[in-house]
Amino acid sequence: MKKYFNEVRHLVKKFKDASFIQVPREENIEVDTLAKEASADGTVDEFDEVQYMLSIDLLEVQQIEDEGNWMTSIVTYLKDGRLLEERDKVEKLRIRSTKYVLIDGVLYKRGFSQPYLRCLAPDEANYVLREVHEGACGNHLGARVLMHKVVRAGYYWPTIQADAKAYVKV
Repeated sequence: MKKYFNEVRHLVKKFKDASFIQVPREENIEVDTLAKEASADGTVDEFDEVQYMLSIDLLEVQQIEDEGNWMTSIVTYLKDGRLLEERDKVEKLRIRSTKYVLIDGVLYKRGFSQPYLRCLAPDEANYVLREVHEGACGNHLGARVLMHKVVRAGYYWPTIQADAKAYVKV
């Protein structure tokens, strides 16, 4: 439960407003019964599937109102051709967007001598850094090597170098 609490506490910071509703046990009888049966004798006789991965690892939160990130203006321009209101930023966006391509609604960065790199939002970027550094791919790498491994894995975001340095320091 502590893992769930920490994950929720981390995710709540990303929202302006969050509310939590506790479902009373009386309204959650089916799930309660399954939990009791599974923990009673440790056998799994009536279940078709056994979950070997903690559900905390599968936890996803859908954001109701997307406030945007570094990719929002580029995706909007590439998809709809809409530009920002401010004139000084319009030309910068037009030039910057030539380095990106939108494929099936997913933003990719074009590379000169490398394949397209999938652009990541900040929350996705944190997950990728953690996986490459500590997961199956990694062996507690330094910042520069970590950044290069992320790029070789096919991912990109503008602050990748600073994020890798900050992540390694922690």
